[in-house]
Amino acid sequence: MESKDITVTLAPGHEVTLTTDAPDIKGLVDEIVKVKDIFDPDELKIDCEHEEFDKKSFKEIVLLATKDFLEALRLDEEAYRSALTELIERGQESQN
Repeated sequence: MESKDITVTLAPGHEVTLTTDAPDIKGLVDEIVKVKDIFDPDELKIDCEHEEFDKKSFKEIVLLATKDFLEALRLDEEAYRSALTELIERGQESQN
């Protein structure tokens, strides 16, 4: 398949351009991290001029990966906040 551009719109004003033959997944992940707080799966758009490119399947893959990635980030943030709260409480107890 000839290489063509894929434009992934994660949120208004947040687009990533990938190529069909070697998509820059790191660039996509970096952009996902930037918009994690405003990401709305309903706003995700995939555009590609190449007729043979399956936009629907690619969108499903991006949505699945994005949801899993954002859920992992959320769980990491919860664990971090819980550990931080525990450390603060221990510090306050030791001062008394």
